[in-house]
Amino acid sequence: MEKVDEFLEYIKVSILDKSIVDTSLILSDRDGFVLGKIIDKSSSADNVIDNSLISTFSSATDQASKLHAGNNKSIVSFFEDRIIVHINVSNVILSIITDTESNVGLILGSQDDLIRSLTNLSNSIQSDSQDM
Repeated sequence: MEKVDEFLEYIKVSILDKSIVDTSLILSDRDGFVLGKIIDKSSSADNVIDNSLISTFSSATDQASKLHAGNNKSIVSFFEDRIIVHINVSNVILSIITDTESNVGLILGSQDDLIRSLTNLSNSIQSDSQDM
């Protein structure tokens, strides 16, 4: 789990724009099991995100992909006090939790770079689970 947290820190510092403040990252599998997380100290994301929310995203993205507009890569949820961006990469879900003042366009603009980074991790998780 320590390596996953280091990977998330790399994503936060290197890929996401530094102008996006108060950002927390949670990496989980499709069932909602948290693989790693970085919670911003000024955020209450740890209290908001639970396994049911993450696994619900998995179901919602499967349903959204049935709209015949191609595979769904992400869903953005706007709440009164935060924005949550879920990005789906194979069997891994990256949840980005930020405040309502953040620029969602910057996050979605980084989506291709995030997907490239997460694809290697997702493939590694798949090969590890097949070895078991």
